[in-house]
Amino acid sequence: MAVTISHQSALDVVRVLRADGQCLEKMDAVSPVSTTPWAGKHWGKGNFTPDVWRWGQPDARHPLHVLAPSGRGRVRSNVVKAHAITRSLPPGSVLWLDENSSIVCPELLFLQMSRTFSLPMLVLLGYELCGHFARSPEDPLGGRITDGLPAATSVERIRDYLSIFKGARGIARAKYALSFVGDHAISAPEAVLATMLSLPTSEAGYGMGPVLLNNRVNVGTEGSWVAAKKRFPDLMLSLAPVGMNYDGEEHLDLSGLVLAAQAAALADPDSSAEKQAKLLEKLQEVRAKVVDDNMRNRQLAAAGQIVFPVTKEDLYGEGHLDYLVRQVLDCARQVFGVDTGGFEVALEDTDSKRDRQELLNSMLAQGRSGRSSYGIA
Repeated sequence: MAVTISHQSALDVVRVLRADGQCLEKMDAVSPVSTTPWAGKHWGKGNFTPDVWRWGQPDARHPLHVLAPSGRGRVRSNVVKAHAITRSLPPGSVLWLDENSSIVCPELLFLQMSRTFSLPMLVLLGYELCGHFARSPEDPLGGRITDGLPAATSVERIRDYLSIFKGARGIARAKYALSFVGDHAISAPEAVLATMLSLPTSEAGYGMGPVLLNNRVNVGTEGSWVAAKKRFPDLMLSLAPVGMNYDGEEHLDLSGLVLAAQAAALADPDSSAEKQAKLLEKLQEVRAKVVDDNMRNRQLAAAGQIVFPVTKEDLYGEGHLDYLVRQVLDCARQVFGVDTGGFEVALEDTDSKRDRQELLNSMLAQGRSGRSSYGIA
């Protein structure tokens, strides 16, 4: 191995690995290596040909960030940026990739990005690393999201790592950001909601954290016609047993229903019966999902937890999330007797409203695109 990938470059690679289904917990730990060119005497684009390098060719605009142990391997290159290791790294800080490269572990990566990202975006990154989705390296906020993945790490593992790596630069900020992060975010919208709700009002959040994501709730009774005996509400608040379930655009397969209806309408006589049967099957599928959603909300309410359905329109729209949060606070106050006065004052503050909307827009890549949209400090 000739380089240990770190910082933004490591984040890009971690996203690629996770999108490919790689479980980072199963990768082997190795020691950092001296930053040494494997082709020629100097670093240049010639070192990063596809036959030896599979992590994207760096350039002057997006250099490859690497670690240089003990000040060795410092390089003068516009395509490679070396970061000196000034203290011993905790065990397991570097993971093996291939014969030419290794990579910093997710816990060290979170610490490194605490020196670059704004606090809200660092919290959002924490939800990604501790959750079950990965963003696109090319366009983290506006690009394709891959769901259904193993978590790269957990809040506990990051916390333990930071407690061992005493005195490292950025430790205090990383610990502070981690206090607003939770495990098990299933999707990017869940992470955005959790970040906005958890962050203090001084950081343009709602100050309603911590939140609990996808925690199991036992519901149903023996002999019920409802199959589900457990539900996992996307997000529950700590101030009251009130939460949210994000139902995205693909939650109900309406586009599939439209396509099935079009196919049935345009079918020739020979295939009409088959197309009509597929249309009925799709209709029953969508209907079953609606029934299950309604039952989910009723079961949770019967278990003492009121969960608000949330849609894309609640996120994308001027003041829409504020309106939703106000309804949640009304519920907490009127149903559970919670004193919500302090939260409501923040909701009404004109400057806070503007700051929240700007932060939400940035997380949703509203009006932005590309790598720079990830909100560096």
